[in-house]
Amino acid sequence: MSRFSEKGCFVKENAPIYFTPHMDRTAKWFEDVLGWYGNIVERDSQGRGLYGCVFDVPPEIEAAGIAAFTGFQLFAGKLIGNEISFMQVQGIDRLHQYVTGRGWKKITPVETRPWGEKVCLITTIDGYTIRIFE
Repeated sequence: MSRFSEKGCFVKENAPIYFTPHMDRTAKWFEDVLGWYGNIVERDSQGRGLYGCVFDVPPEIEAAGIAAFTGFQLFAGKLIGNEISFMQVQGIDRLHQYVTGRGWKKITPVETRPWGEKVCLITTIDGYTIRIFE
């Protein structure tokens, strides 16, 4: 729970499909950069990930049904397109500070739109863009 509280934000909603040719590397990126929790559930005969999930909250909380699923389902496969998803968060400024504090440079500054929405884009280790907004 310390990692969860250290981030200072939580995901309210996201689109949960993510294709990656390097599941272990991708899950580690989510853990190291976003402070998420990874779980590779299925592997092929060579040990490569076929299916897994990364969670914003500890997997025990998600599995217990205490919180809605706010992670990504990881599937082995080729990258599809560039912008894969969105994440609605509460605490976008804290998230931005957390990510940049981890040394990840591929995140745009948080911009405030005229109607009050705050938004930034983060590019993942696989080259996908995730639109983050509050």
